[in-house]
Amino acid sequence: MDLRLFNKSPHIAPMLVQLYESHKLYSLANDKRPLARVELTGAVANLLDADLSAHEKELLTDVLVTLTRQAEKDLRQALADRLCSIDNAPLRLILQLANEEIEIAAPVLSKSPVLNDLDLIYIIRSQGSKYWQAVADRKNLSAQVIDILADTKDEITAIVLSENERITLTQHAIGVLTRMATNSDAIAKPLLMRREVPPSVARVLYSYVGEEIKAYIRSRHREINDRAVNALNSIIIDFVDGARSEFLPTDSMLAEARKLAELGMLNLQTMLEKLQSGNLPEFIAMFAQYTGLTALRIHDFMKQSCPKGLAIACRAFGIQKADFSRIYLMSHRMRTKERIVNHKDMLEILMYFDRVKPAIAQRVVARESSRRTSH
Repeated sequence: MDLRLFNKSPHIAPMLVQLYESHKLYSLANDKRPLARVELTGAVANLLDADLSAHEKELLTDVLVTLTRQAEKDLRQALADRLCSIDNAPLRLILQLANEEIEIAAPVLSKSPVLNDLDLIYIIRSQGSKYWQAVADRKNLSAQVIDILADTKDEITAIVLSENERITLTQHAIGVLTRMATNSDAIAKPLLMRREVPPSVARVLYSYVGEEIKAYIRSRHREINDRAVNALNSIIIDFVDGARSEFLPTDSMLAEARKLAELGMLNLQTMLEKLQSGNLPEFIAMFAQYTGLTALRIHDFMKQSCPKGLAIACRAFGIQKADFSRIYLMSHRMRTKERIVNHKDMLEILMYFDRVKPAIAQRVVARESSRRTSH
């Protein structure tokens, strides 16, 4: 360490000596005493508080960056804990700590005022989910950073954002988190408690969440009553009311499907074989019997360009993604006269299929079936 570099600031020399001696003693100590760590991090803090020229600050940063690179993990953690709240800490040093392993980086990512939006965005783009989660816990986040964090679609990051009461979520982030919350009560609960989240989110999530959160929604949003819940269920199923078509099964087809079920011969393989032969009305009759939904309901699901109701029904009865894909492809002519399947539509419905939790699908189908028997 060449102290002559700090000739214009003679008061710096003794602090650098203290830093050097503290580091040396810490390195030699077998027990890595907490007191030695405190002394060393205190020496760093004192140096950062010193009145230095711009050139001297750069030289000091070089010294501290070198020291940090050579330090052991527990010392780097102690430095990160101490420096995360210092607003004049050198950016280079903070960035180095921010890109260390997460145990070291976390306090800097979640607290350091030195990091600006561009720094945070770079870290989000270049690091993994634990780094996103630390950034999501900051008390000040710009709209741009909030949106980028939401777009990671990482569940824990979404939970941290939803629980962070020191920020205001953007409309974009609310939309992303709401879609994620349809598959996660852990996101839904804190999201619904936020002041900036509109009542429409509660109405959307009501049919997806567990009973505890349903009770919370009812207590907070009195307008969500049984009638509204029934309306919500209809939205989930995406019922399409329109002209009936050639694909509706006849009464004899429905009777045959009931007979197969009674004989224990109605299964997925039988239904797929019927669909593969091109007999869509008979498939619909069998699938209606298999699921307990009406043939009219099944027909309307399959007519949709993005048949979400069909995806929910398949999820509820444990039909795998590959078989759902076959059903979608082989019923293509119900939805369009085009010979070629629109790959964008197919990708959209397969992504929707992945998002639907079987337990939620089962609740929706059970509700639809009970509505059928009550009428």
